[in-house]
Amino acid sequence: MSGLFQKTLLSTSFIGITVLAASPAAAFTLQSPSLSGPALLYEQVGSSTKLDETGTADLATLLQGDINAPGGNIELSGMLGNASAANFWSPTTLSGTLDGEVITVSSLTMLDWLNPYGGYSSFGQKWLLDAWTDSGVSHLVSEHIGGLSPNTDLNTLSDDDWRNLVTGFVGLAQESGARRFSDPNINYVNLEDDGTVSIGLAAHLEHESGIQLSEVVKVVYGGETHFLYEVGPALASGLVHSKEEDKEHGDGVSHTGLYNLTIPGEPTTDIPEPSTMLGLLAIGGLFGLTKRNKSNA
Repeated sequence: MSGLFQKTLLSTSFIGITVLAASPAAAFTLQSPSLSGPALLYEQVGSSTKLDETGTADLATLLQGDINAPGGNIELSGMLGNASAANFWSPTTLSGTLDGEVITVSSLTMLDWLNPYGGYSSFGQKWLLDAWTDSGVSHLVSEHIGGLSPNTDLNTLSDDDWRNLVTGFVGLAQESGARRFSDPNINYVNLEDDGTVSIGLAAHLEHESGIQLSEVVKVVYGGETHFLYEVGPALASGLVHSKEEDKEHGDGVSHTGLYNLTIPGEPTTDIPEPSTMLGLLAIGGLFGLTKRNKSNA
C-alpha cells in the first residue's frame, strides 16, 4: 500500500554484550510541550489509563513513553460524551521541540481532508485508496454512499466520482465519516538516535467494528507537512482504559492498541555501528592485556 508508515519491528537481544542489548531509545522526547484547543488527558495508573478530569496533568509526563511502554495519552480535539467529535473547523495542536527543531502535531479539519496532498487530488482520496483494503472501512463507507460496494475498485473511478466520494465521506455523520479518524490519541513524540521521528497513537487492539487502522495525525516538522496513519492491526500496548480504575469513563477496551508512526530522518549523533563497538571493545581488551603483559615482564 502506498504511503503507509509501517510498524517498527524491534530486536530485543544482542549476543554477548548486555550494554548493547536494549531496544533503540529515544534520543529526545518532546520538549516544552503545549496544547492549543480542546483535548482529553489520560494518565497511566499501573496498567490502566484514567481520564484527568481536571485537565491539569503534566503534558511532559503524559508524553514520556515509547513503543515499549507507551504510557498516558492526549486525545487531540477529544470531547467527553462523543468518541468521534473532532472539531472539523479548528484543530487542536500539540507543539514542542525535538533537539531544538519545532514540531506540531494536530487533529484534522475538513480542509485537511479536502486539500491536495502527495500528488493526489485530496488527502481524502489517498486515505480512501489505502484504507479501502480494510473490509470494515469499505463496508462502512459503501453503506452510506450510493454507487459503491465493498468490492468497488476505486482506481477505476473518474475525477468526478472521486470528488463526490471524498466530499461525501468527509460530510458523513461522525461515526461513519472522516471525523471518526481525525482526533488521534498521542502517546509520545520522540526523536530516535537514527533521526527517526516516532509518534505513538493509542488505539483499540480489537475494535467492535472490525476496522483495523489507526486514526490520522497531521505533523509539521522540518518545513514539511505529513499526514501519518497505518492500515493493519495495532501492537498490544499493555494498557487499557479500565472500568475499575476510571469508573465513570472507563470502557475496558480503549487504549489497548498502539500504532508507532514514523518520519525517517538523519542520525542525530555519530553513533558507531554495533559491529564497530564490538571491534573497539575487542581492541580495548587487547590493548589492556598488552599493557598488563608488559608490566609483568
